[in-house]
Amino acid sequence: MANKKVQSSLFDNQDEFLVWKEHWKDMPEFKQEDNMPYQKITMNFTKEEDVKAFAELIGQKITYKTDTLWFPKLNLEKPSNFIYTDEPNLSDLRNIEGEMGEKAND
Repeated sequence: MANKKVQSSLFDNQDEFLVWKEHWKDMPEFKQEDNMPYQKITMNFTKEEDVKAFAELIGQKITYKTDTLWFPKLNLEKPSNFIYTDEPNLSDLRNIEGEMGEKAND
């Protein structure tokens, strides 16, 4: 039987793991919020009219493709709203006011 070396962590040398701290200066803090639901409930409907009545009751649209709902309705932002760029896009400048208060596209 071969003698196998057991790796205790992803990095054998913990100093290699901590290198990121040298580069993470003046960066925004990030905290991951707990977005797990408090409770999950599976519901079954026998008729389409019951689905429509339930949708009206909770004020949400339910289609034949709907398999999950949040109540109250959860307004999630599109991931595309969080794209990082280091320079503004020219189309973005059209809506930015200049230093003197005039519109950038005037």
